[in-house]
Amino acid sequence: MDHRFPHLGQVVTVAEADYCYGTGSLRLRLTEEPVGLDHPRIERVELIGVELRRDGTEAAGGRTRSALVRVAALRRGAAGEPR
Repeated sequence: MDHRFPHLGQVVTVAEADYCYGTGSLRLRLTEEPVGLDHPRIERVELIGVELRRDGTEAAGGRTRSALVRVAALRRGAAGEPR
Protein backbone atom coordinates (compact mmCIF):
# COMPACT_ATOMS: atom_id res chain seq x y z
CA MET A 1 0.00 0.00 0.00
CA ASP A 2 1.30 3.45 -0.94
CA HIS A 3 0.86 5.67 2.12
CA ARG A 4 1.36 8.85 0.08
CA PHE A 5 -2.26 8.46 -0.99
CA PRO A 6 -5.45 8.10 1.07
CA HIS A 7 -6.36 4.55 2.05
CA LEU A 8 -9.25 2.59 3.53
CA GLY A 9 -10.37 3.99 6.89
CA GLN A 10 -8.54 7.29 6.52
CA VAL A 11 -10.36 10.62 6.83
CA VAL A 12 -9.67 12.96 3.93
CA THR A 13 -10.65 16.57 3.42
CA VAL A 14 -11.10 17.76 -0.15
CA ALA A 15 -11.40 21.43 -1.12
CA GLU A 16 -14.45 22.43 -3.15
CA ALA A 17 -12.28 23.14 -6.20
CA ASP A 18 -10.87 19.60 -6.13
CA TYR A 19 -14.04 17.51 -6.40
CA CYS A 20 -17.13 17.42 -8.60
CA TYR A 21 -20.70 18.20 -7.66
CA GLY A 22 -20.61 19.76 -4.25
CA THR A 23 -20.18 23.01 -2.38
CA GLY A 24 -17.68 23.65 0.37
CA SER A 25 -15.00 21.31 1.63
CA LEU A 26 -15.81 17.61 1.76
CA ARG A 27 -14.67 15.31 4.59
CA LEU A 28 -14.92 11.57 4.03
CA ARG A 29 -13.91 8.55 6.07
CA LEU A 30 -13.04 6.13 3.28
CA THR A 31 -15.05 2.91 3.30
CA GLU A 32 -13.48 1.55 0.11
CA GLU A 33 -9.85 1.49 -1.00
CA PRO A 34 -9.36 4.08 -3.79
CA VAL A 35 -8.42 2.52 -7.12
CA GLY A 36 -6.14 4.04 -9.77
CA LEU A 37 -4.24 6.55 -7.66
CA ASP A 38 -0.89 5.22 -8.79
CA HIS A 39 -1.69 5.44 -12.51
CA PRO A 40 0.45 8.31 -13.86
CA ARG A 41 -2.11 9.71 -16.33
CA ILE A 42 -5.35 9.49 -14.39
CA GLU A 43 -6.82 12.91 -13.59
CA ARG A 44 -9.67 12.01 -11.24
CA VAL A 45 -10.51 9.11 -8.99
CA GLU A 46 -13.68 8.11 -7.19
CA LEU A 47 -13.50 8.22 -3.40
CA ILE A 48 -16.21 6.38 -1.49
CA GLY A 49 -16.87 6.92 2.18
CA VAL A 50 -19.05 8.29 4.93
CA GLU A 51 -19.35 12.07 4.90
CA LEU A 52 -18.29 13.73 8.15
CA ARG A 53 -19.11 17.10 9.67
CA ARG A 54 -16.36 19.42 10.93
CA ASP A 55 -16.66 17.95 14.43
CA GLY A 56 -16.04 14.44 13.07
CA THR A 57 -19.60 13.13 13.46
CA GLU A 58 -21.31 11.43 10.56
CA ALA A 59 -23.39 13.67 8.30
CA ALA A 60 -26.67 12.70 6.63
CA GLY A 61 -27.32 9.69 8.85
CA GLY A 62 -24.04 7.98 8.00
CA ARG A 63 -24.88 7.41 4.35
CA THR A 64 -22.13 6.39 1.98
CA ARG A 65 -21.15 9.03 -0.55
CA SER A 66 -18.92 8.97 -3.58
CA ALA A 67 -16.99 11.91 -4.96
CA LEU A 68 -14.93 12.38 -8.10
CA VAL A 69 -11.67 13.94 -6.85
CA ARG A 70 -8.61 15.38 -8.60
CA VAL A 71 -5.69 13.01 -8.14
CA ALA A 72 -3.30 15.98 -8.23
CA ALA A 73 -4.91 17.27 -5.01
CA LEU A 74 -4.39 13.89 -3.35
CA ARG A 75 -0.80 13.70 -4.58
CA ARG A 76 0.09 17.12 -3.21
CA GLY A 77 -1.46 16.20 0.13
CA ALA A 78 -4.29 18.71 -0.07
CA ALA A 79 -6.89 16.08 0.74
CA GLY A 80 -5.25 14.21 3.57
CA GLU A 81 -5.39 14.78 7.28
CA PRO A 82 -1.95 14.90 8.91
CA ARG A 83 -0.41 11.48 8.59
